[in-house]
Amino acid sequence: GGGGAGAGGPIRVAAGGTVLRANPEAARMLNLGREKPGNLVEHMEGLGRAIKDWLTEAAEGRDLHRSEFLRLTREDCEVFVQVTLNRVVENGVTALVAVLNDATELKTLEAQFVQSQKMQAIGQLAGGVAHDFNNLLTAISGHCDLLLLRHDQGDPDYGDLVQINQNANRAAALVGQLLAFSRKHTLQPEVMDLRDTMS
Repeated sequence: GGGGAGAGGPIRVAAGGTVLRANPEAARMLNLGREKPGNLVEHMEGLGRAIKDWLTEAAEGRDLHRSEFLRLTREDCEVFVQVTLNRVVENGVTALVAVLNDATELKTLEAQFVQSQKMQAIGQLAGGVAHDFNNLLTAISGHCDLLLLRHDQGDPDYGDLVQINQNANRAAALVGQLLAFSRKHTLQPEVMDLRDTMS
């Protein structure tokens, strides 16, 4: 809770990443069994660089206290953690304490935000394309209307011109819906009497 990062816990690891101890909360997050807990690199992924390099630098006293967002390599569920490394030296032996905080909620919100940005970009793109397409359809409809004026109903081309005109109008209606969507207009369907419309 409270700002996205939830409960977590510390894990004590050797300089090479071997897990030495984990508190119950951290063990639960990593889904550690009773067997050997293994190496930290087996449980996490997602850094631009190798996790072993990050651990080595921290063991040397570099890049400490800077948190990283990592994904746990669990098969049962997707969990993201914010990890901060601290260096401890006992009896001349260097070890690391990795403090884990559950950041799954934070990453989920981030993913939703990215998706909403994509949808906004798609809306803008659709609006731009629809606007240009609408101009083309207006030209098509206009020229078709002129041709209809020059042909009477007995002309063999008249039926084809009517079809072009009707389909151009249908396309214009679809483009209108795209434009309304891209401008975030609320579409309000109306009940209409087909006889009145046809007449």
